[in-house]
Amino acid sequence: MSWDIKNRNWSGTIVTISTAIFAIVSIVSVFLSTTNWLTQREAARPYFTFKESPLINLTNELSFEFKFNNVGTHPAINLCSMSIVFDEDLLQEPVHIDDYSVVNDIPRDTTISLLLNIKNTDFLKADINPQFIIISLSYRDLITRKSYFQTIYTKWAGVVAQKPQPLVHVEEREKQKILNYLKFHHLMDIH
Repeated sequence: MSWDIKNRNWSGTIVTISTAIFAIVSIVSVFLSTTNWLTQREAARPYFTFKESPLINLTNELSFEFKFNNVGTHPAINLCSMSIVFDEDLLQEPVHIDDYSVVNDIPRDTTISLLLNIKNTDFLKADINPQFIIISLSYRDLITRKSYFQTIYTKWAGVVAQKPQPLVHVEEREKQKILNYLKFHHLMDIH
């Protein structure tokens, strides 16, 4: 009889250990599935990139046309932008500040244009010093309702011999100086 009780305790222990291992494997499996799902959801978020190089037009005013493309899977809603143009020397007040909002949803692979027109006659002269153009975007994911922020740092080489120069991305070493400038002038909360 004591042999029978020992066998039952041994088999009960094996069943208990097996159940505990199964429970741990199940918890790990749920954790990995949830993590994978969250990663896939984040990868599907809306995200804006330049569709092509910005167009620069100099006539009686200076205009920049930025074309952004939603390369994310989810549509974006409530897109707002704030654009600031200021001299590379970081000593002067901004030349141009502009807010822009888009009413419509922006589905995947849809292009939107952001047009900056600068009509400042003091600024528009034969040659224009290099300028920073900072564009802060905020929008929401239509599916998840999560808000996102993007800041695009560009540098325009200005006008030399009445010819508009190209626009390039800002170098990493210039970013902190730009952030200090924006903070000093209480211009925007960069994300």
